Amino acid sequence: MNRKSIQVVFTAILLIMLLPLAPSRTEAAVPAHSESFYVNDFADVIDQKTENYMVNYGVKLHQQTGAQVVLVTVDSTGGTSMEDYATSLFNEWGVGSADKNNGVLLLLSIKDDDYWAVPGKGLEDTLNDNVLSRILSESLEPDFAKKDYSAGARRTYGSLIQSLGGVYSETLGSKNYISDNAGVLKQVTKDYLNQSSNRYAATTGSGIYVVTVKNSGDKSLQDYTYAKFAGVAAGPKDVMLVLDIGGDNYHVLQGKAIEGTFTNELIGGILDTLLEPEFAAKDYAGGATATANAFYSFFLARADASQETAAMSTKSAAAAGSKSPVKSDISSKPKPVSASTGLKIIGVYLIIIALISLAASGRNRLIARFGSRLNPFNQQNMNRLVTRFGSGSTMRQRRHRRHERHRNEALNHSSSQSSFWGSNEGGGGSSNGGGVGRYSSYEDEDENEGGGGSTNGGGAGRYSSYDDDDDGDNSGGGGSASSGGGVGRHR
Repeated sequence: MNRKSIQVVFTAILLIMLLPLAPSRTEAAVPAHSESFYVNDFADVIDQKTENYMVNYGVKLHQQTGAQVVLVTVDSTGGTSMEDYATSLFNEWGVGSADKNNGVLLLLSIKDDDYWAVPGKGLEDTLNDNVLSRILSESLEPDFAKKDYSAGARRTYGSLIQSLGGVYSETLGSKNYISDNAGVLKQVTKDYLNQSSNRYAATTGSGIYVVTVKNSGDKSLQDYTYAKFAGVAAGPKDVMLVLDIGGDNYHVLQGKAIEGTFTNELIGGILDTLLEPEFAAKDYAGGATATANAFYSFFLARADASQETAAMSTKSAAAAGSKSPVKSDISSKPKPVSASTGLKIIGVYLIIIALISLAASGRNRLIARFGSRLNPFNQQNMNRLVTRFGSGSTMRQRRHRRHERHRNEALNHSSSQSSFWGSNEGGGGSSNGGGVGRYSSYEDEDENEGGGGSTNGGGAGRYSSYDDDDDGDNSGGGGSASSGGGVGRHR
């Protein structure tokens, strides 16, 4: 086989290896995760109460153990198998920590009438296929078959949380967050709002006060809200919702510590969407519950990020007061490259190196033999040389002298010139090691505040004007899915 044929073969191999790197049209598009990360209800089948409950204990599990349980609902996987779709979500979002691989993803596909659970590689013993099958059959299947997705998801999420050492219920505080002076809230509503604030304030540091009045009297509703906020000693991260029944108005006031993130514009959007329709219909309990749930959702979605920020601030303050150097924490971790992608990249480089080696080796052989990069006995090359140098004995003499000179040089240097793959030696460089590794780690710490907070934001009311704004989110720690594939409904 001549050199040209070998080059064609190597080029074909290179193209074949590059083809798998091109995106496939049949690959399922992986959506971005929701703000809360722990519950991603793309199919809109989970009610807000259930979602808040699951996110709360998902955050707690992560803060306590580093493990993560993530729920995803979709209308359909679009023809992709449940196992492949769930695994793609798991790896793309990085569920669990990168070092422990202690995440679990539960996927519900509504139109496909199927579900699948994928554990991280670090949980293949704790949550093996038998354990996952039992959890799914006992906790999810009965409600899923009845299409009661909220109930099934809540029960299954709790089973997974508890299997990883987390808690899914707790003794709540007894602080009163509800003042129904107008008498428009049923006891079940007051109980739910009180329990929710006591439950979620422990995770987020923010409590939601709900106050109803028949009339705010001589004061404006805004002034009344300010006075009430101070009167109950609401904290700087708390929020107060006041419903003025007689005045047909409402007002929301947030603590000073959160007015930069929980803005009047954002509050106004929630009030317009969730409270106004119910308030206009005089369903005050429904409006207050929906609004409070939206407030809880906002704070729960940022609970992980706020805890990490608090921990980072604490560590930075400690480092500033210490004379000894400390290593800085790295909160954003580079996304690891999969093994298959790495092998493909290595293969491409090897092919390129082989092609360069082949060309260099052929050139060196010609120089060593003929004193030129061209073979003088090749008819095409002879025609080129005749055109350039003339014909007859002159060309042959030049070619002969050049051949003799380069042959002698080749004898002295053949070991280094004969091949690209020849043996070389280094120039004596050295290193002390050290360098920089891929990952750093840090610990989460809680930081709650309360008692006598203040605000100057003015709050948001029924007749305010504003623009929408939002920020903050949670994310996974870079874990990878189990190679076992997980367990589903029909497996």
